[in-house]
Amino acid sequence: MQDSPKPLDELDASLLKKVRYLFTDFDDTLTLQGRLPAMTLQALYDLEAAGIRVVPVTGGCAGWSDMMVRVLPIAGVISEGGGVFIQPVQRSVKYHYFNDKASMRAQQAELLALIEPRLKQFPTLSLTQDQHFRLTDVAIDYAQDIVPPAVQEKEALLADLLNLGLNAKASSIHINVCQTGVDKYAMTERVLTDFFGVSIEEAKQCVLYVGDAPNDESMFAQFPLSVGVANIAPHLNALNHLPRYIANKSGGEGFAELAAKILAIRI
Repeated sequence: MQDSPKPLDELDASLLKKVRYLFTDFDDTLTLQGRLPAMTLQALYDLEAAGIRVVPVTGGCAGWSDMMVRVLPIAGVISEGGGVFIQPVQRSVKYHYFNDKASMRAQQAELLALIEPRLKQFPTLSLTQDQHFRLTDVAIDYAQDIVPPAVQEKEALLADLLNLGLNAKASSIHINVCQTGVDKYAMTERVLTDFFGVSIEEAKQCVLYVGDAPNDESMFAQFPLSVGVANIAPHLNALNHLPRYIANKSGGEGFAELAAKILAIRI
């Protein structure tokens, strides 16, 4: 395991000057206690005005992500753990699937047929209320609408799904089961090269990633510039790949803290 994350204050200004793209988790990274703080929304507008393109990378459903693209000052959303990229195009949006749309929809139905019977062994857990608005993955709620969070059941079900060979990962609120090969980083790499014209080598200097949970690990592994908001702390011992830096504050307040640091060197 790599060294513990350094305090955000130690992130050198010379590195931040090169940042042109900010990829970020959404739930509990941009939000705080389930809501989007005013300072976080302002930070998104300020980053856009400074020419920094922000792309949420979320396990959230495509329906939720469609709304994000339409109302927030962002350059697109990677949704459902990498299953689909939703791109703003003038006053409309365009969907780009990781694989052929028809095959992904068929495979999602197969995953549902496999997972739903197993959920009967974990009565505290349930499919997320937004499952009907998902196009590629299956999401299981353990801490969004379930209070208190069913952490032990989540760990048991996650282990069961992994033993089946499924591509399952835990976020701060859900277990997301994606199709083989689908991953936050895999789709991020495609978005950078195909839509932003950024090579993987260039990305290591001009992209910064922000996250809060174990399902952000592939992003932490690939981007030298990575930050965890403060609420990632309980998950650090479970990760092989850690963020390089950690914010002082949690959720959207930690994101705003990072944004202020980025913007300060551009004044």
